[in-house]
Amino acid sequence: MWVLLSSRLRTWLALAVLLPLVRAVLRRIAAARPGSPLAARLVQVDAFLARAGGRGRGRRGRRR
Repeated sequence: MWVLLSSRLRTWLALAVLLPLVRAVLRRIAAARPGSPLAARLVQVDAFLARAGGRGRGRRGRRR
């Protein structure tokens, strides 16, 4: 069924559903291990994903 969806719809689903879910899991793991090198790296990955999720919105920028 996934193959039958258009490319744009699959991209939208990935950004709208999967990206926030992954970010939530990363934040939860980082909060469980404060001060560890793993937590610092997970925070960096979370920040990267936050920037990646905001791309493609043109001049308007990200809404908060």
